[in-house]
Amino acid sequence: MNLFEFYATIERYHTIQNPTSEEKLDLAMHYCGVRDGMRILDVGCGKGWLLRRLAKQFDIQATGLEINPAFAAEARHLTAAENLTDRIHIVEGPAIEFHPEPASFDVVMCIGASFALGGFEPALDWMSRAAKHGGAIALGEVFAIELPYPPEVPRGARANTDYPDRSLWTTVQTMRAHGMPLRGLIEASIDDWHRYHSLHWHAAIDWALENPGHPDAAVLSDPAGMRRNLELDGRYMGWAIFVARNGLD
Repeated sequence: MNLFEFYATIERYHTIQNPTSEEKLDLAMHYCGVRDGMRILDVGCGKGWLLRRLAKQFDIQATGLEINPAFAAEARHLTAAENLTDRIHIVEGPAIEFHPEPASFDVVMCIGASFALGGFEPALDWMSRAAKHGGAIALGEVFAIELPYPPEVPRGARANTDYPDRSLWTTVQTMRAHGMPLRGLIEASIDDWHRYHSLHWHAAIDWALENPGHPDAAVLSDPAGMRRNLELDGRYMGWAIFVARNGLD
């Protein structure tokens, strides 16, 4: 099972593929000031839930970038099923290889996929170039709740790139240094994390039952992964959607 297949398997039941909720994503889009006539770019759009939700509410032109073939196919299928193909275009492939015209989008989003653009700060630079001056940036990103990480964090976790050495405030300040003053913040709760991971566990169990004896079943049900979910995510590492204006001091 390659990485694409792994995520397609454990996120088979996800509609929203991050530790957040419909209400919180709606609030983020309110902070972005989405309205009719806008051009919107979503980096790492997954199954396209957020773009489809926006396209049902507003007369927009939206582009979604997605590298996972299974997610891109589902996004295209659902877009067509909901008669939104005139408003949403799904581009399959590495986001870093997509070259938008500079300052061509009113809203540029990357909700939990900065890795697709080389990491947190490279993503800020890429998104800033794609967004109009004064346009909206929405970035879903992890941050450290407590620094330094406490001793009970399992050995090696501090070196894991999933566990950043940026506090919430440092994340906001870094965005400001890139010309992106914060306009709104929506933080994931413990319940958001548990809802997100519960769907992973559900999918892993179902896949193992459907594929008895498969060697990948052990990977999907590894208790070390669940321990990390329960002891670290949402307790020592947070996640939030940061909404900012682009190109402002």
